[in-house]
Amino acid sequence: MASVTPRASGFWEEGMAVNYFEDGDDVEQQNLINEVLDDGRTPLDKTIDRIGMGSYQWTLLSLCGFGWMADNMWLQAVAIILPRVQQQYAVHDQYIGILSSSLFAGMMLGAVGWGTCSDLMGRSTAFNATLFFTATFGLLASLSYSYTSLCVLLFFLGTAVGGSMPTDGTLLLEHMPEGKQYLVTALSVFFSLGAVLSAVVALFVVPQHSCTSSDPCDDNEGWKYLLIVLGLITLGMFLARMVFFRLHESPRFLVHAGRHQEAVEALQLISSFNGAPLTLDLDDVEDVPAPPTIRTSGDGEDRIDYSATGESPPQSHAFSTPILEQDSLPKEDEDLPPARPRPRSRTSSQRSQRRASSAYEKKLYSVLPRFIRRPLWAWWERILMVLTPEWRRTTLLVWASWCAMSLAYTMFNVFLPKLLESGSGSGTEPKSLEASLWDVVIFTIGGCPGAILGAYLVESPLGRRWSLAGSTFVTAFFCIVFAMVQESWAVRASTVGISLSATAMWAVLYGWTPEIFGTKVRGTACGFASALSRIGGMIAPILGGVLLMIDRAVPVYTSVVVFIVAGFCVLALRERKGDADTRGRTFVH
Repeated sequence: MASVTPRASGFWEEGMAVNYFEDGDDVEQQNLINEVLDDGRTPLDKTIDRIGMGSYQWTLLSLCGFGWMADNMWLQAVAIILPRVQQQYAVHDQYIGILSSSLFAGMMLGAVGWGTCSDLMGRSTAFNATLFFTATFGLLASLSYSYTSLCVLLFFLGTAVGGSMPTDGTLLLEHMPEGKQYLVTALSVFFSLGAVLSAVVALFVVPQHSCTSSDPCDDNEGWKYLLIVLGLITLGMFLARMVFFRLHESPRFLVHAGRHQEAVEALQLISSFNGAPLTLDLDDVEDVPAPPTIRTSGDGEDRIDYSATGESPPQSHAFSTPILEQDSLPKEDEDLPPARPRPRSRTSSQRSQRRASSAYEKKLYSVLPRFIRRPLWAWWERILMVLTPEWRRTTLLVWASWCAMSLAYTMFNVFLPKLLESGSGSGTEPKSLEASLWDVVIFTIGGCPGAILGAYLVESPLGRRWSLAGSTFVTAFFCIVFAMVQESWAVRASTVGISLSATAMWAVLYGWTPEIFGTKVRGTACGFASALSRIGGMIAPILGGVLLMIDRAVPVYTSVVVFIVAGFCVLALRERKGDADTRGRTFVH
């Protein structure tokens, strides 16, 4: 299972690598070997590559997928029960969107809270806790006795399930070897299956226990039975994580937390689980690139290689810098040119700004209790780290994309069952509950290939930026088709197109975002991106409910406009071609 890199073998020691080939004809082979030795990756990167993609990583991929499945499963469930709840409690169209908004409000807090928790306390804590609390509040929601109590319980359910996607995606990415990070995109397969599972369960549970007319009736408990079944399914996912698998803390988190020895032990246990035990030491878990190495070129001239440090050569056309001979150095009695003043580094400037702001913020937080002030302070520090000048433009554009895409998609998805029940067009008759649920099932199944399509697009020549923008624009196009057509087959075809392109859009976005940010802030940055998407999702049902009172097509056309805005936000990002042998494409911020 595990692949052995040259670093693992004593044959490839640096001293031998320098002059292994003596003939000038073999200089090219010499350079290729040097690239393998010093490719800019850290010792921790190479150790994870040595472990490879084994049983542990595949099992972790499946279990992380449960969190993504639960996320979309509950989102789709709320959209399905929305007409039934409206009928049960006689809620006006203007206020029914609060039901979905409550869930998204909880998801927003959950994404921020669990994302920061994963950066401070470790990935495993959030990994195990999110599904447990999701199952608990899901079962409690089935016992709600009023519209208000249901909204409150769905809010708490959202605080739990909202942390699954950012924490699970981060955890999986940090265990992936080189060339396998794209598998994070495969989590979107589980995301799509969550909606399918919810729709299929609803098809068998809801129609038999729901009112057939628009008037309230005694037997309208189908939506509660749906919540019970989904709560038990989520509980089973939690037990699968706890009983059948032992999760080891992320080695990258342990290293950046200063717990290097624990990182060594975790990596050794993972390699043993894969069936190829490795003996490691502290040097193997360093997450800092090695210093530049001195090599001998074919013409006998010593050169410094910059590839290990990520530095660019001084000249654009040169890939190495000759070392000055001793005779060419200035002698002691020669006059040296006046020294230039050393420019003040950005880091020192940022530190001084951070110290100044910290003094002010400490005064502001001094009125808060310590148990609130300390986590709030840590949370604020993480925000400042992702909003430094180096990352600010990228961070804001990525966050804007997440928020806009969620706003547009949720405005369509939340009201889809209601739109299908009331008729696909102004000239069509309303459908039965069972027929509309079949349309929802077809809609969710149509999105399943989108995850595979997204995984392909991530590694395609289009790159992340054009793949994401293109899928966003295609989704907007199918929304226009949905609003214009009236025939049943055309409505179903347009919903499948929306589901397919939107799932591909989310797959590229989910797989791409964790790659952008560094290990120390990855959980926080992804958590805030997910939180902003929840804000968009929280606004969408309320706004859509108001627009629905104007005309049933207005929310759909509003989604089209927001999708287009999100696509241009993606195009505003910059992407350049990277090394084809490493990551394929490198993100520029």
